[in-house]
Amino acid sequence: MTTAATRRRPANDSALAGILRIRDELDDGRLAQQHLEGDPQAFGALVDRYHTSLVDFINGTIPHAERAEDLVQEVFIRVFRHLRGFDQTKRFSTWIYAIASNVAESELWSRSRSENTPHPKS
Repeated sequence: MTTAATRRRPANDSALAGILRIRDELDDGRLAQQHLEGDPQAFGALVDRYHTSLVDFINGTIPHAERAEDLVQEVFIRVFRHLRGFDQTKRFSTWIYAIASNVAESELWSRSRSENTPHPKS
């Protein structure tokens, strides 16, 4: 038996996922634009949307949960400072994950430098 709801459903789940991804990307760009136009809640919505996944992403590189949280805060500070430079024709998610990757790489570089620096003798 076919219902009206079944007929309107996409042929497969990947089609639905693609539609939802496109909608979410449009929402990201719209939220970024709303923030730039002075909406005080728009940036918070972006933080809510990306916080957990960015912590997981950075925690994959920096296996210290507290430090990963600190680095995600650094990511959001950079996003806030540089949002005017974000190219609205690009995907926001790609941009924010590139920032997160750079922050994690900087952390690894700093750690390797401090581990290779000879410590003064007491």
